[in-house]
Amino acid sequence: MSLLMGIDLGTSSVKSMIMDSSGNVLGFSQKEYDIDIPVSGYAEQNPAEWWDLVKETSAQAMEQAGTEGGTLAGIGFSGQMHGLVALDKEGQVLRPAIIWCDQRSIPQKSVVESTFTKEQLGGMIQNPVSTGFLLLSLMWIKENEPDIYSKIERVMLPKDYIRYRLTGELGTDTTDASSTSAYDSAALQWSEPLIAAFGLERTMFPVVGSPWEIAGHVTLQAASETGFKAGTPVVYGGADQAMQAIGNGIIEPGDVSCTIGTGGQLLAPMDLPIYDKQLRTHTYVHAAPKRWYLLGATMSAGLSLRWLASQVLKNSDYKALDQKALEIPAGSEGLVYLPYLTGERTPHMDPHSRGMFFGLQLGHQDAHFVRAVLEGVCYSLRDGVEIFRSLGVGMRRIIISGGGAKSRLWSQILADVLNRDVYRSQAVEQACTGAAMMAGVGAKIYGSVEEACKAVVKLHADPVRPNPDNHAVYERQYAIYTKLYATNRELLRELDLHGNGVAQ
Repeated sequence: MSLLMGIDLGTSSVKSMIMDSSGNVLGFSQKEYDIDIPVSGYAEQNPAEWWDLVKETSAQAMEQAGTEGGTLAGIGFSGQMHGLVALDKEGQVLRPAIIWCDQRSIPQKSVVESTFTKEQLGGMIQNPVSTGFLLLSLMWIKENEPDIYSKIERVMLPKDYIRYRLTGELGTDTTDASSTSAYDSAALQWSEPLIAAFGLERTMFPVVGSPWEIAGHVTLQAASETGFKAGTPVVYGGADQAMQAIGNGIIEPGDVSCTIGTGGQLLAPMDLPIYDKQLRTHTYVHAAPKRWYLLGATMSAGLSLRWLASQVLKNSDYKALDQKALEIPAGSEGLVYLPYLTGERTPHMDPHSRGMFFGLQLGHQDAHFVRAVLEGVCYSLRDGVEIFRSLGVGMRRIIISGGGAKSRLWSQILADVLNRDVYRSQAVEQACTGAAMMAGVGAKIYGSVEEACKAVVKLHADPVRPNPDNHAVYERQYAIYTKLYATNRELLRELDLHGNGVAQ
């Protein structure tokens, strides 16, 4: 029996999973970690902690599966997108990783946007530039930490560091490279004109492979640390959004993925690298050959609920909170939540935006706040759906994944807000599944990505169907929601720029 391992390096946890070639999960382990915020608006993590937890979870997954590293046909990766890991010429980490929700590079964002128009950026990278993305973070290091910058030999994305520790090989893949703001997604190459325009070193950017290609093999050193067998094939793997899409079988145009994890994402596969001329969404390379995808991104999805539970309600029993929110009617009795805790991407691309509860009344209780957060995240995702529609993107079927998919209430709210059936995968950890499938393609267990999807992916037959009465409530509420940002945009910017937001 051929066994495959998928490792998902997320924003809040690392997950390791072993499955067989039919997608049956034999072993799984997850360990959480925090985001370090040394200065307001910063977001960092320690790559050494990632590596330690990968070793721990992979060992636990193998123990649970009753197997050893020598039985694995291949190892694949899924990883949080956009972030920056910097290595020196000895391969040592130079500073904590700057991850995707970091906001320190607002000045660098302004420099890029004053240098190039939206039309020019669209032609070069088919995407906006965003704080927390590798390009702007590297520009920030060059300007603010010149001693560190002078020592950088290579930059890479978070999951690439784990693969490097396993194989000793430096590199990234097309799906993650396209999320850096430094990669031409249409031409499948680093955007040398953009990199050169800001005096960055092209040699810092690594070789780029396809997610299913073998990037290297487990080294003797890594084998001694992990329990994996030396020589085990390791594929490049990919960005978590591309991997969860593969894990959900979303490779054909018409299928749309909706992920509610730490952030929230809408993903629609495309045959061509179409992009929004206003740069309100992202166009990235998919993990299936000759495919791209359109991405709408919400910064604080599950993060909003986690913040509310831990910082306000002091209650992290999410099942209990979910049950309480179920007792509140659609619309949270007039309470509306704007989920912009760390700025927002789609549709505003505004790092100065901030969160808000609007419509507070004396009768509102904890459960109202919980339900309002679930609804506000779904309104934000609908913003992306509206842009997809304007671009003519087909949406035959919507498939929900991520932690939010475990909540029947959140799935129902999404169906009600979008007024569409919402399907759920039978896979518990779609990103890990997609990563393991990539390993299977690289190890020749599957003949293609398409073949892997047919062998592994299974959806629940009955979708979550929208409630017409709830949808009518949400139509009225969504109209108010969309006005909140527009009405308060300048006030939020003024608040942020006067010492209440990111350090400038």
